[in-house]
Amino acid sequence: MSHKHLDSVTWKVLLSAGLWITSVMIFCAQVNAVERTGIYSIYDEAALQLLDISQNYTVVADGFEWAEGPLWFADQDFLLFSDIPANKIYRYDEKRGLTEFLTDSGFSNGLCRNGKGQLLMMQSRTRQVALLNQSPQAHSIDTKPDLNVLMRDYQGKRLNSPNDCAVHANGTLFFTDPPYGLAGQLNDPLKELSFQGVFRVTDNVTGDQSEITLVDDSLTFPNGVALSPDQKWLYVAVSDQHQPAWYRYRLSEQGDILAKELFYKPEQSTNEVGAPDGLKVHSNGWVFATGPGGIWIFDQNQQLLARIHLPGFTANLAFADNETLLYLTSDSELRKLRLQTNTTQSLTFSP
Repeated sequence: MSHKHLDSVTWKVLLSAGLWITSVMIFCAQVNAVERTGIYSIYDEAALQLLDISQNYTVVADGFEWAEGPLWFADQDFLLFSDIPANKIYRYDEKRGLTEFLTDSGFSNGLCRNGKGQLLMMQSRTRQVALLNQSPQAHSIDTKPDLNVLMRDYQGKRLNSPNDCAVHANGTLFFTDPPYGLAGQLNDPLKELSFQGVFRVTDNVTGDQSEITLVDDSLTFPNGVALSPDQKWLYVAVSDQHQPAWYRYRLSEQGDILAKELFYKPEQSTNEVGAPDGLKVHSNGWVFATGPGGIWIFDQNQQLLARIHLPGFTANLAFADNETLLYLTSDSELRKLRLQTNTTQSLTFSP
């Protein structure tokens, strides 16, 4: 082989290598292109459609043992949320402030509403799914709650500790069942199921002839659960400290599972508090998920758009005021964060 020919080959190899390195550098720059402003990290300027980067969170109430399960009642402009260890559900609204809603909640965690507007409670330490028969709007703290237990068992074995819930437009209830309500968690002697499940309850979750089926038994610690606005996707957070992740399931029009995929796996960080926990889906399809360090925001195509960095363990969230406000349950606090009401913001990205 001639020296001239060797130079030509070498040149081509070097050119190819140079193009490959350049492509990698461009890709890395795009991935890492982030603008940090205040508590916000913006990965894509599209996030400014919903985030108001001039806003910071405020604490509206505190002193709880572990706040969780926020649920907004748009028809009455109030929020319900659980304080799990205290065995209570609280109500909060801007006019009346904080009041007790239920003093014996069955150690409820996640809260949601069925098609009739009734309150469904994931009673973690009581290890059951319960329905409040009274209207949440009409219920009084002085009135003994009329509860109907929907689910306690699966195939003759007690549930672990129902955690979070989402209700399909057709009335189907989805809920997660990790071991967090058990003192020994995975190794608790009272644990009867050999897995931690995502479950589905049909028949409009009225309590009459309800049927429970298993959606997935492969997740280590299934936690938060939410449905997309078009009801085509079911999102589930996995709060495994070693393998944190978010998954999603493709649904049929009837709410049957068609497929499962990994939605996003965050990089593990030893200096950020939190894990994939509660999540909600905005009406535009974007996922707002609590996770390490605060809140993670994704579009439908699994792209990370932004992060909101918050102190402490942000457990869950709820949209309010026509999706212009976020309520956050974080350790001992109930917080709120105002979202975008105009589209005039802009950022200059520096790769």
